[in-house]
Formats: sequence, C-alpha cells, structure tokens
Amino acid sequence: MIRRSLGEHRRIVAESLASVPDLDVLIGDATGSTLAEDLVADRPVPAHAVAACDGYAVRAADIETASPEQPVTLIVSHDVSVEAFAPRRHLARTAARVGSGALIPDGADCVVPVFATDGGVARVSVQEPIGAGAHVRQPGSELQTGRVLVPAGTRIGARQLAIAAALGRPRLLVHPTPRVVVLAVGSELVDPGAARGGVAESNGHMLAAMAQDTGARAFRVGPVPDDRMALSAAIEDQLVRADVLVTTGGLSGGRGETLPEVLAQRGEFEVVDLALLPGARHGFGWVDAGGDRRVPVIALPGRPSAAAVGFQAYVRQTLLAMSGRERAAQAIRARLAAHVDSVRGATEAVPVRFVPNGETPWAVPVGEPGAVTLADVAASDALMFVNEDATAIERDAIVHCHPWER
Repeated sequence: MIRRSLGEHRRIVAESLASVPDLDVLIGDATGSTLAEDLVADRPVPAHAVAACDGYAVRAADIETASPEQPVTLIVSHDVSVEAFAPRRHLARTAARVGSGALIPDGADCVVPVFATDGGVARVSVQEPIGAGAHVRQPGSELQTGRVLVPAGTRIGARQLAIAAALGRPRLLVHPTPRVVVLAVGSELVDPGAARGGVAESNGHMLAAMAQDTGARAFRVGPVPDDRMALSAAIEDQLVRADVLVTTGGLSGGRGETLPEVLAQRGEFEVVDLALLPGARHGFGWVDAGGDRRVPVIALPGRPSAAAVGFQAYVRQTLLAMSGRERAAQAIRARLAAHVDSVRGATEAVPVRFVPNGETPWAVPVGEPGAVTLADVAASDALMFVNEDATAIERDAIVHCHPWER
C-alpha cells in the first residue's frame, strides 16, 4: 500500500484518464454529448425577409390611404410558394399572397394580414394601412451572422439541437459521453427490497447518479459478492461497455476481500492510503480489456459517506474533463458560518448547506466535524475541503465549496 495526498492522487487519476477523442456525429445522435467546437452562425436566420403571418405582401406606401370606408384595391400578382429558394421582384400597386414563413418579394416591405382584407384571389381590397416592416421577420432576426450561439463545452440538449438545425448543420463535433460502470462489492450487500437479509446496497445507486450528473452515461452493476470467480466474471462482462470502471467496497483488507487481487491479476492496481477524511482507503489502476484497450479503475471506500466524499474530491472533476465540461467544476464562493476544527496531515471534507446572504452566501457546516454520515451528505448542498496543513478555519472566512450537483 502507498500513501498519497489528495492533490497528488487527483493529478494521477486525471492524467491517467485520457480524454476520449472527439467525434463527428449526426445531429440526431448528439443529444447528451458535449459540444467540442463553438457553434457560430455562418448565415443569418432567416436568410431573407419572411412573412410572420398569412396575408398579402405589399408596399406600405401603396396602402397608406386604406380604410374600411375607402379600401385600396390591388392586383394579386402571384402566390408565393413556401418552397421558393429566392424572393421574386415585387411590382408597385400589386399584392403577393404569402403564407407564414414564405419569402417576402424584393420591394415589398410589409404583410397585410388576411383579416384586414376581403381575402381576394385576383384582386384584394385592403381595409387599413399597415406600416413598413409590419408582420415581417427581417433577415437575421432569429440568428445573426458571426455570433457564437453555443460555446464549446456546452452539453447538447433540445435548445442547442434547434440552433444547429436552424443553421443547417447535419453533423456536430462532440466530446463523446464517457461510459462509467459502477460496481458495488461485498458479500453482505443486497439490492434494496431483496427478500434475503443483508445490508441494502446504496453506493452503486448514489455513484451512478453522481457520474450521470457529470455528463457521463452510467451503468450500475451489483451487488457483487467478494468472491474471486464472481468478481472476475462481473468485471469481464462490463469491460465491453466501460470507459471507466468505478468500484465501491472491498478495500478494507479483510481476509475475505478479493478486489485488489482480482484487479491486479487483470492488469495493474494499487491500494492507496489517501490523506482524505472521511475514507482513507482508495485504489487506482487499470484492467486489460483486450487488444490495446485498457479500462481505468477507480476504487472508492465502501462506507457511503466516504464513497460520496471520494467521488466529489477527485472523480467528479476527472469525468467532467473527459466529457469536455471542465467549466461545470467551478466552486461556489461562500462565507463560513461557524468555526471548524480539522486534523493536520489530511484533507478533511466538511458538508455545508448554503444560506442566502447577498452575493456571498453563508456556508453552514452540517453534522459533526470528523464524523460525516450519509445523513449529513443528504442534508448538505456542497463539500468544503479543509487543507491538510490547516487545523482550523475561523468563522467569517471566505471558503470555496464544491456543489454535489451542477
């Protein structure tokens, strides 16, 4: 076993989990991925002036005297097809019938809604004046040329897909979604609600949800008994769909715990005494997935609060980087609401909840210092990490807190 500081372990894990190469994918396959390039408008949308309603495209000057008592009658020159690729030229003292979204003929400057006319086909009587620009969507009114509409690093959802489609982009360059398999190890573990007695397995559900929050695609497996054959078979089954394998439990060094041995036989694995509280026993390595492919393995403690702290301390930031979403790892600046004592020589995680206080919220410690429970984790909004060289942080100090969710 080796001993590491949190900073050193975080660096080793981050450097070992290389980013998955960017992919050029069909727009329909991009949902949930992270944009790897700025999405910039290379054309105005709409490209030409279009009708904002059904009606007649005319020159405002031709109908400025119109009224219900003395309507202005214009010849209907043509019907504008919604399939037209370029606008036709407009003739003075005429009207062109247009549907919503159809191109406005060059020279026309407004659209008279159908309800303000007699609905004529060969000729149309306009019953009220309409100002220039009325009921017309001007070029670039939706998207302006040269504007960065979606910056790189944005997770792609419905609104981002709409922008890409409006720009005529059939494909997008994206950071692929990392596939994270979460495997809970322990012969005592059972699925929640299982008929047989045992300890209800909670870490797998928690860690899979935390991984998914980073933008990864998470697969929960387990619980898996601490048996060499069962554990090895479970790992083998998951390698085909794993970019990262996260385990929880099986690290305490007891006689029946086989995780380090099984992982070492399939690749390289080190048990790490990490200077982090709660939960000092961690592990890191890789397993052979066939060919030249190796799957990194991050091993977290089995105690639920320690597993949550470990994930937040160094796994979350690494998965965000793999997803191309480093910006989402930003901490929240807050003011500490109570004095906190800490242990020198180890980074200590302190759950906090936020209380509004102008621009800088209060960070209120949750639970007992040095004895973080799962209930404390559930009741908190974020973690504050006390540096390993510090023995205390005074009330009113400005601290940086890491939210559980983005």
